[in-house]
Amino acid sequence: MGYPRGDWTLQAVKNSEMRKIGLIGGLALRAGVFYYEQIQKKIGDSQPSLQLMLSHADVSRVLSYISVADRNGLGIYLGSLANELADAGCEIVAISAVAPHLAISEATKTARVPLANILDVIPAGLEAAGIDRVAVFGNRAVMQTNVFGAVPQQKGVPLEPNDLDWVHNTYNEIALRGKRATQPEMAELSRLAHRLVQKNDAQAILLAGTDLSSFYAEQKPDFPFIDVAQMHIDQIIRLSLAE
Repeated sequence: MGYPRGDWTLQAVKNSEMRKIGLIGGLALRAGVFYYEQIQKKIGDSQPSLQLMLSHADVSRVLSYISVADRNGLGIYLGSLANELADAGCEIVAISAVAPHLAISEATKTARVPLANILDVIPAGLEAAGIDRVAVFGNRAVMQTNVFGAVPQQKGVPLEPNDLDWVHNTYNEIALRGKRATQPEMAELSRLAHRLVQKNDAQAILLAGTDLSSFYAEQKPDFPFIDVAQMHIDQIIRLSLAE
């Protein structure tokens, strides 16, 4: 288990001209670069030249909107960044972090270019993997809302408050300060995941934070998981294929 593969193939990439991709990064230290690396890794040499641009968002401004659930303010800001990428020729734009998708509907209204919505891939991904019960690891807002409702309430396995606080704080240290998780932190994440699976009937952990995906990219976790960022990246590639 890891993530359900998207409905695109390397042959489709070879036979198509990909649209120019815009990424909104800066939302965690490595998130935008991770998306770029994974897109390039997935398509390999099937495209002679990957057309991609990266815009750097102000993470403090984004987090200030998220902390007060200001969807309108956040959506207008992210939409304006998408429009800057559109003005530079990008035909599809993605936000390389989960938490800012709090305002994806508002951002979509502001943007003049299609946005790859990470919330759209989660229900289909859970269904494809046959997952009926899942616990979420990521930012506090993401965990408390079951990824802004993308995980149906009946499928969500809630974390205890102390565990939720610990995962949030640990994730923020990784995402915002660029630090690598320590061996004790890795072991605690694993222990918590196994406890949620064994005692709370979770079938998998939803890695709903790009820096968790980056952290586990080279060494997969020892617990069943679904990787939201990888599903999103597959969605971006699929949407970028010219019709």
